[in-house]
Amino acid sequence: MADGAIDHAKTEPFFGEILDADGHTYLNPAVIQKGDVPDNFMNDFLKRFTVSDQYKSDRARNRDNVWDVKGIGALGAYDAQERIDAFNMMGVKAQLLFPAGTNDDAIAFQKATGGRARAAVRIDMTDVDAACKELDRCIKAGALHLNLPCAEPPGGVSPAHEMWDPFWARCAEANIAVTIHLACSGMLSGKTPMLPDRAWGDAAGLKNKPAERAGGEEAISPWFMMIAHMGAEVYLQAMVMGGVFERHPTLRFGIIELGAKWIGPCVERMDLWTDFMAKVGKSYPMKPSEYVKRNVRVTPFWHENLPLMIQRFGLEEVYVFSTDYPHLEGSRDPIGKFRKHLSQLPADYARGFMVDNAKLLFAGL
Repeated sequence: MADGAIDHAKTEPFFGEILDADGHTYLNPAVIQKGDVPDNFMNDFLKRFTVSDQYKSDRARNRDNVWDVKGIGALGAYDAQERIDAFNMMGVKAQLLFPAGTNDDAIAFQKATGGRARAAVRIDMTDVDAACKELDRCIKAGALHLNLPCAEPPGGVSPAHEMWDPFWARCAEANIAVTIHLACSGMLSGKTPMLPDRAWGDAAGLKNKPAERAGGEEAISPWFMMIAHMGAEVYLQAMVMGGVFERHPTLRFGIIELGAKWIGPCVERMDLWTDFMAKVGKSYPMKPSEYVKRNVRVTPFWHENLPLMIQRFGLEEVYVFSTDYPHLEGSRDPIGKFRKHLSQLPADYARGFMVDNAKLLFAGL
């Protein structure tokens, strides 16, 4: 990074303290070129891109301005030591990372960064015993972060079903961050039993093609972005109204890269419904909004109106900063874009948003 860029980065008030709740890695280009990857439009693009002049140019300049180069050519896109360098240039202390590769690959990458990249391991939730076994194995290996599917009921039941209590108890005891991420609803794979039938999006005006540019490999359509949060919202409502956070009060839960405009109305509806349920004999020790504030964190997109969301619904504790690095959607100036929002809020809120709120998902920091 050029000296001027370093000086500019260090003017950020929380440089070196920032907690980033969303980052990604790519497979090593050598693995992609070898061909041992699923055959899909994203890997198709990466196979072509990693032998292009643009990729070579990106790799050559990715230290000049770490925010500017996106995709697999970005600094630390697949190399752990480079990721540390990128963190240092950004002023990021630690990041929740959604990596490519196996669970063992994820834990190895995490360890290679000294735990600064908290790489998510994925757990198959179709069978509770198998899920607990893999969770135990990953925790023993050092996992700090889970990424769970929300495309269908886990094990054929609600996540609030008592058969899943041993799983949630393990997560709470290990202080592991449990997250649901953009891809977890199955929309990218086409497997969306929880969500509206994909035919509802079958119209020319609702479709989009993958961007032929680094970091924009996903085909994110108008339809996709309008409903992408629904699987996670249903999952969260089941967890809250089913008493999971009452039975496991230290469980750490994050909903990542699904925006935040939906969380206020969702919590408002749960509070209203809880008030009604009390009239018919079903009471809760705390309001749903209180469980969400205590146990849940959500990442707004930079283009969402954070001050307006807080004005309407509160939930100041729930919102956390993220970069989506090195994907394109996070923008080339995520800190600057969020600081414009923060300038309209009380001065002391900036630390909460950039650092303190996210500590729930970063145990030990």
